[in-house]
Amino acid sequence: MSVDPPFDFEKSAGIFARTARNLSDVFENRIYYRVLNVDGKPVLVLVSSNGTIQSPLLWFEVHPRIHKLETLNETLRIMFACSTDFGKFNALAGKDRVMRQVSKKLMGLRPIAPPTIFEALVTAITEQQISLDAALAIKSRLLEKYGEVVQFKGRTYYEFPTIKTFANANRNGLRNVGLSTRKAEYIKELSRQLEDGELDLENLRNLDDNAAIDALMQIRGVGRWTAEYVLIRGMGRINSLPADDLGIQRAVSEAYFHGKKVTSIDVRKILRKFAPCSGIAAFYLVYFLFWTQQKLAN
Repeated sequence: MSVDPPFDFEKSAGIFARTARNLSDVFENRIYYRVLNVDGKPVLVLVSSNGTIQSPLLWFEVHPRIHKLETLNETLRIMFACSTDFGKFNALAGKDRVMRQVSKKLMGLRPIAPPTIFEALVTAITEQQISLDAALAIKSRLLEKYGEVVQFKGRTYYEFPTIKTFANANRNGLRNVGLSTRKAEYIKELSRQLEDGELDLENLRNLDDNAAIDALMQIRGVGRWTAEYVLIRGMGRINSLPADDLGIQRAVSEAYFHGKKVTSIDVRKILRKFAPCSGIAAFYLVYFLFWTQQKLAN
């Protein structure tokens, strides 16, 4: 499967190796493992790279084997943003003193998206107002309790729970994995609306950014941060900027304000120069801060 360059598979998938509690996305020994739902059945997909940063080529295996690969291929193309042009971002980054250094160090990095907008939205709701590590722990417990599993070479891999599973889940069960009462209600209601056909999240891919944000914010429990998060993480809208995100604010503070506290207004002012790639600029700054801290720790 070809990907528009530049694309560094190991940097991009390697993000998931930073915590052992990430059960949905596993990256080990240069292989990315993900359980995906194909025609109603969970299958384990193994993705590896046979190319270079400037000539990227991905190879995938499926266990158990399936005959129809068209749907899976399209899902993987969405997840790996195969047709997203990073040329504009790299050109803009080259004009900025800070981003020039960041983009050079992280050349080829791109976010790997969840396979569905539903998963991105549930993940965003889970992450509201708590640390990323706490959210990952809750998400992993959700997968262990509600996800279908695939066994491969003596190891268990988990599928993200389906809409139907969440719709039928007991609220107490959702709270027992660490979700607040309100978050459990949001996810239950969202899942029921999708199951009943009242909502169609995937149709949001046909809307422009502002219309998609407005539509998402009509859903109970979804504010601007959540909507903007879903656009960049779940839909690959690289100009979407969740400026209220504390991690992004910290990264912008360290990169441009010598550690001084900044607001969402400051974030938007600084990163608007990278439009129509402001969200990717934020993603690069956050990961660059993490990467720098990891190097110092080691």
